[in-house]
Amino acid sequence: VCSPQPIVALAGDDVILPCHLEPATSDFSGTVEWTREDLGPPYIHVHQSGRLVVQDPNPLYKNRTVLFVDELKNGNISLKLFRVTLSDEGRYRCFIPSIWGEAFIQLHVGESVSAASSPVLNVTKSSSGVVLECESEGWYPEPELFWLHAEGKLLSAGAPETVRGPDGLYTVSSRVTGLTISVISCRKNYKTFILPGQAQLIGPSQPIVAMLGDDVILPSHLEPAMAVVGRTVEWTRPDLNPQFVHTWREGLELLIDHHPSYKGRTSLLMAKLKDGDVSLKLSEVKLSDEGKYRCFIPSLDVHVIKKKSFVSSPFIAINKSSSGVVLECESKGWYPEPELFWLDAEGKLLSAGAPETVRGPDGLYTVSSRVTVEKSHSNSFTCRVQQSKIQQTRLMRIHLEGEHYSK
Repeated sequence: VCSPQPIVALAGDDVILPCHLEPATSDFSGTVEWTREDLGPPYIHVHQSGRLVVQDPNPLYKNRTVLFVDELKNGNISLKLFRVTLSDEGRYRCFIPSIWGEAFIQLHVGESVSAASSPVLNVTKSSSGVVLECESEGWYPEPELFWLHAEGKLLSAGAPETVRGPDGLYTVSSRVTGLTISVISCRKNYKTFILPGQAQLIGPSQPIVAMLGDDVILPSHLEPAMAVVGRTVEWTRPDLNPQFVHTWREGLELLIDHHPSYKGRTSLLMAKLKDGDVSLKLSEVKLSDEGKYRCFIPSLDVHVIKKKSFVSSPFIAINKSSSGVVLECESKGWYPEPELFWLDAEGKLLSAGAPETVRGPDGLYTVSSRVTVEKSHSNSFTCRVQQSKIQQTRLMRIHLEGEHYSK
């Protein structure tokens, strides 16, 4: 039996195609074949007599597939696929020759959210006021688009137009009219797929800030809540080698292949495992502990694990001055401290004063900058905010019509 629901993954992630024998067996040791019938050769992963059979596998999947060998005896024949690519999208077949049983599962793959373009904002005038048009490309699954006032309140606008291209990715656009322009932002939302019967692993919506020498908890929990006492929980840091920070399996902490810098400094909250709380406690924090942590539960139908973005997309305010048009850009919720640049249509840096950075009581940074621009052949300008340590970048592009420069 495989998942009746399609599995959704983003390019570059790891994903599990869940499949199990029903009724569960305690002594299964037969052959398991995973194939894609639209490929030639169709074989993706063949497990026979306790080992991987490498004859005639499809080269696209070389060194990217594994079964949960320790769980085969319990009837778990799920396939784990590493570093998902767009070409992995398709219909997969799991086949057990000894019982002539087969099941199918569909995998949908989209480009990572970071590959989607930041909104492009086009500003024009009409007889009824200012017309703003916003467009963003390269989304999967289908996104939502909202217009907001500076206070974060929704603006009344028509339904956005969404078009799916031949690459399977969505372009979304919307316009709002009759405005007296001040500070407006266009926000795009990524629809999270939570399929019936799936659990979702939830990480913090804000970065965790700790002082040297303190103890800190990296919060993570399952929704809906379910006990994980007898399951495997892996905490890793992908930038390290070995990457394992803490591994819990069937009631025991595993120390094999753990990174030595975390020895004796990590633990799970044992009393809360029964409630689906898999938070990691890290003791005596060091500077070298700074980084991106990943929590993973292999045996659950948790297919895509993404931390919510905690930084806001920049918003741009437009004002006039005697020397031209003044653009002001602001972005909130950053850690560590970010950089801000202004670019012209060709991607060249614009001359602007040093950005202003303010750190709030929550430890997060707000950065802002203003630049005076003159009329050019393209009249397109970009505010770019980035933090290289956490590999985060946010952009907002704006296009001004010629009448904005008139006095």
